[in-house]
Amino acid sequence: MTADAELHSNDADLLLATADSRRDQGAWLQAAQFYARVVSLRPEAWPLKVQEGHCLKEAGRVEAALGRYLDAERQAPEDADLQLQIGHAHKLLGRRREAALAYARAVALDPGNADARQEAQASEPWLEQGAPAATPAPPPRAPASGAPPSLTLPAGPDPAARTTAAAEAAPPAAAPSLLSAAAVSVVLDVSDVLDYFNGARTPTGIQRVQIGIVNQAIAEPPPDGLRLSFAAFNPADLNWHVVEAAGFATLCALSASGSDTEDPEWTEAREALREKVAKAPPMAFAPGALLVNLGNSFGFAEYFRALRLAQERDGVRYVPFVHDCVPLIVPEHCLQTMVQDYSRWFSALGLHAHGLLCNSENTLRDVREQMARLQPELSLPAHVVRLDADPRSVATLSGDAALPALRALRPNERFALFVSTIESRKNHLLVFTAWLQLIRRHGAARVPRLVCVGKPGWHAEAALNLLRNAPELQRHVVLLSRISDLELDALYERCAFTVYNSYYEGWGLPVTEALAHGKVVITPRHSALTEAGGEAALYFTPQSLPELEALLERVMFDDAFRAAQEAVVLEKGRPRGWSAVKDQVFAALRALAQRPPRPLEARASLTLGRSYPVRRRPLARPDLDAAMADMAREGPGWYPLEEWGVWCRGGGGTLRLPVPGEASGTPLRLYLQTHSPPEPLAVNLRCHSRGVTIAQFEVTLQPGQHPTLMLDLPPAELDGPLEVEIDTGEGVDLSRHGPEDTRRVGFGLSGFMLCRLDDHASRLSFLEQQSLTSVLV
Repeated sequence: MTADAELHSNDADLLLATADSRRDQGAWLQAAQFYARVVSLRPEAWPLKVQEGHCLKEAGRVEAALGRYLDAERQAPEDADLQLQIGHAHKLLGRRREAALAYARAVALDPGNADARQEAQASEPWLEQGAPAATPAPPPRAPASGAPPSLTLPAGPDPAARTTAAAEAAPPAAAPSLLSAAAVSVVLDVSDVLDYFNGARTPTGIQRVQIGIVNQAIAEPPPDGLRLSFAAFNPADLNWHVVEAAGFATLCALSASGSDTEDPEWTEAREALREKVAKAPPMAFAPGALLVNLGNSFGFAEYFRALRLAQERDGVRYVPFVHDCVPLIVPEHCLQTMVQDYSRWFSALGLHAHGLLCNSENTLRDVREQMARLQPELSLPAHVVRLDADPRSVATLSGDAALPALRALRPNERFALFVSTIESRKNHLLVFTAWLQLIRRHGAARVPRLVCVGKPGWHAEAALNLLRNAPELQRHVVLLSRISDLELDALYERCAFTVYNSYYEGWGLPVTEALAHGKVVITPRHSALTEAGGEAALYFTPQSLPELEALLERVMFDDAFRAAQEAVVLEKGRPRGWSAVKDQVFAALRALAQRPPRPLEARASLTLGRSYPVRRRPLARPDLDAAMADMAREGPGWYPLEEWGVWCRGGGGTLRLPVPGEASGTPLRLYLQTHSPPEPLAVNLRCHSRGVTIAQFEVTLQPGQHPTLMLDLPPAELDGPLEVEIDTGEGVDLSRHGPEDTRRVGFGLSGFMLCRLDDHASRLSFLEQQSLTSVLV
């Protein structure tokens, strides 16, 4: 008998045995469907509603699980264990006061229930934070006669009982909207740094910022009441894994002390930490924890889908540190893949973030301007954390004579320093042109050499071609890459002055580093560079060759002017330490923790009558529709997006469609553009909202066909998103059709559209885009 046939059987005993079997196999959504079917045949069997709730909770559908528990409560209002499960579900959803009330009811019903008493005692403070006092429940009595003993099943695994890696042995967190300073759990996501170390050792700007903040957080005790841990994201299992602080600090110290990526000490430390992270179990976040990404996450596939799982399961709140909007402001100076990845990430940022950290007022303005184009009504809380930190608190100079970078220079040679990746955005061409003009005007003997620290990057051909084609310039410019922090520190100490050019910046860390060493900085007057340089830097009109040459001449040849400017730097350019930056980060996080979370479905909804392609599309600009389509893939039952669309995994997946209010109580039609696997596949689709079934459909997909399914939904009160649970049984093993693909897949999806049933214009427009011969009713 097929899974579909089993599910629609009227044999309650067979269905119950199948439900138990699927539960024992960990096929949670399938088990939940079978339990729901048994309940439809035996409405009095409220314990099976509880079992369905357990399975939904294990599948990450905590809100739906709570709905089933509450349904069961109507039939068994005096069951203490059911109140305990309701409390667990509320706690997982971040509803602390509701959880505390449920735990209190459980104790009142069964004073001997040790688990309930422990939870009630731990949650008692939540009742005091403006919540009404718990009303004692009536004395316990025998279960209702309508619940036969044979259907009273043991409770399934409870995620609320997991050990929380981020807060071991810590008391439960308070309600997210009322978090006190003593209840903030912060997880610093260091995925970006570890991913960077897989292919490099010497950190660039954004990695240096993360290392500076994280190292201080490791070295100093956390602020009172703040629970701090570190984690890295693994796209393979859609989970974060604990990162050992000591191992991370050791790796960062080695990255500062050398540049050799084949150094055994470096590779051993890196591999040891990588192995520990890989073996660490998935992190169980403390309820309401702040997941803080101090670096970039736009390069990680499926990051936001994994985040949604954590947000629904544990109430996790995401706080990214936005360093710049460069790929959106000057995309012509970025790799196309970076522009596409950043655009895709920024498209979904407003749908997932609880708040923002920005490195400058300029970056914050850019973020708000770009966000307003996507979601004009959304205003995310944000804090500016300036990166005016002294790099010498991270890498301490200790004897520069043996440092390889200095061997390219003559003893006591006077030189200028330009620290940056050689790429078109930094416009080395302008600086090289100015240097060439000054050499020809004043002679090579008078013009100091220019030391450029940074590896060649994208679109650097113009600058490098000038360097190759001008011999006198080539002799005067030194290119250094793979420079350790110790070597860089020595170069800053020995240089006469620094230059930093760019078309656009989120901050400009080399400006801060130069000022920290008391060096004069010449930089363009734009974006965040005026914040980084403040009153201590020397500015020229952006990309003005005459102004740049004039400033260079004064600094090179007017000793009195340079000395006066150095005095200004010493007076007005002194940065603070990384410890102060770290403290400001934690203060901002504490403030964000006080703000109530806004549910994802409340931030944006689908537009009825609009077609949403579900595939990996190249985006030149942020696109809210692309983010909404991507968000529809809910839970772990999906593979990553491909160019044609996406496969759900064998067993099925869930579509979660945030619908506008106008859709409630209205007949709807849902179109699903499908992709068939290479074998016949029976598909069962269950449409529901908050666990209440609206409609169910069955269809068999044939190989080679890619039909569009039309699902007509009757009027229903949609109390939340419309969810479509897709059951494909075991799915299809693709390895039987080609050994290069070992996945087991089910349903393929390339797009969807939801509209009112009477919206004939939208229906016609959608169907005109499809092959009419491939439409199934």
